[in-house]
Amino acid sequence: MFTPPYFLPDATLFLTLLVIAVGVYLFVRETFSIDVTAILIMTLFIVTGVLAPEEGFAGFTNSATITVACMFVLSYGLFRSGVLDPLIRLLIRMGRRHYLLALVALMLFAALLSAFINDTAVVALLIPAAMRLADRTGVAPGKLLMPLSFAALLGGMCTLIGTSTNILVSGIVEQLGHAPIGMFEFTHAALWLTLAGMAYLLTVGIWMLPGRLGEEGDSRMSYIALIRVRDGSKEAGSTLDASRLVREFCAEVIDIQRHGQELVAQERGLITLAEGDVLKVVLDRAQLLELRRGGEYRIITEGGSADAKGIEVFEAVVPKGSRLIGHAIDGHVFRRLLDHGLLGLRRAERNSDLRFVEQRLAAGDILLIAATSARIYRLMNEEDLTVIEEYEEPGVDWRKALLALGVIVGVVGAATAGLAPIVLTAIVGVLALLVTQVLTPEEAYEAVEWKVIFMLAGVLSMGAALEKSGGDQLIADGLHDVLGESSPRIALGVLFLLTSVLTNVMSNNATAALMTPIALQLAKAMQVSERPFIVGVMMAASVAFMTPMGYQTNTMVYVPGRYRFADYLRVGTPLNLLLWVLATWLLPMYFPFR
Repeated sequence: MFTPPYFLPDATLFLTLLVIAVGVYLFVRETFSIDVTAILIMTLFIVTGVLAPEEGFAGFTNSATITVACMFVLSYGLFRSGVLDPLIRLLIRMGRRHYLLALVALMLFAALLSAFINDTAVVALLIPAAMRLADRTGVAPGKLLMPLSFAALLGGMCTLIGTSTNILVSGIVEQLGHAPIGMFEFTHAALWLTLAGMAYLLTVGIWMLPGRLGEEGDSRMSYIALIRVRDGSKEAGSTLDASRLVREFCAEVIDIQRHGQELVAQERGLITLAEGDVLKVVLDRAQLLELRRGGEYRIITEGGSADAKGIEVFEAVVPKGSRLIGHAIDGHVFRRLLDHGLLGLRRAERNSDLRFVEQRLAAGDILLIAATSARIYRLMNEEDLTVIEEYEEPGVDWRKALLALGVIVGVVGAATAGLAPIVLTAIVGVLALLVTQVLTPEEAYEAVEWKVIFMLAGVLSMGAALEKSGGDQLIADGLHDVLGESSPRIALGVLFLLTSVLTNVMSNNATAALMTPIALQLAKAMQVSERPFIVGVMMAASVAFMTPMGYQTNTMVYVPGRYRFADYLRVGTPLNLLLWVLATWLLPMYFPFR
């Protein structure tokens, strides 16, 4: 039986602070993924004896972790049904009238949805609409995507289930013996912050947003692809110049291989195509999709048939930090991760310079891929892909759409009315989706972003260790001593500012887990109500506007928006400062100190 080493209380406190310092360093440096770092922190607490094994592993059974997992499934049920597709089409029609009108609608739509379903899913759903809007209005994507991400973050602050951070803070507060946070307890205050943030983005922010367009216009229009002449194809026996591939599809043929040997001819167009020939071509996006549907050629890097059940076509960009980066395009990785495969690749440099199959993917590569929507949804949640367009959409399944919508309304309504805690209503909601066959069990498992679940379970150990060792009281007393006889409002402002800075350089959930126990002890030291401090931490942990890695949605829009790191600092820093000042002034009005 494993027995952790024994340390004196002072040594336990020292070890707790040391492990947390190491954790913060790893979160900031991004040495490992956030889930690995969180589990490493939890393990260090157990191995050093700061926490008993059952205390360290308690994060996996915490109500916050279970609730977040259920909310991923509920969000996917609504996402998968297609109920939001008509609203997206309405956004695009509005864009034809005026770009600003569509931008206002896009931000309001994102904020409203993010208050009730996972904000990552909301941004993933709306990025294709924003990109289409940019294409049709001639507006740079950078003018739309950062406001979309920021609006989703602002909307997520408005309800308990709007973001995993809110659920996590409520779980920690309840675990430490305080009343849990209500579904709409802080909505009024959060709405003022949301409206102020959106007003800033539509006035000052809009002038600072970058308007970069690709050097070649729309760089997503043409792709390099690897195709094979099918057995029995009518193209076999035709010269290259006379083939439909060149005449009708206007393909640029880079090279032709037969039996593994490259064909060389003085007049390349005179080469006669044969069954089994492999051609590397550059094709317009629409022409490539049409070629795929025909029966003359097969795209080699696509697994299965073009009309396989459940397979859709997506245009996606590889973001920074994606697991796909560094993998060669050999079809295997894509079939494993996507269920199907790759249709074409687009890169900033000239496509014909790519060796394609031997080429390794890099951040910023744009892919045309065939996959199930469930797999794409999971890869978007895990920040491995950012979808910027979807083709061959299945349309709205109204039975599933109404059921999914009804289930989410029921989950929120029951929790708000106090009929049951949110963790129970969320579990019942997931079961309802499974029983009514809105989702299959396999889809439900794939909808859960397990990286976030493991990260939540791991970071909860930080709060537990701080509380058990007295580290939260030590830090709170230190802050209290520094602030002296300052008013609680100043203390709230300092806490909000510190939390907002941390959340921009490390995980928002890790920041919330670290600062919530400190906020409780600070309120206790000042002998005031803990509520304004707790709500302040909750909101400050969501104002991650200053860096692309501050929050998932910021990372998702980084590449398709053609942003640079400085763009987030320039646009996001004034927004962070605005919300800091406003929250410090506003929160005590809704949550009095005494």
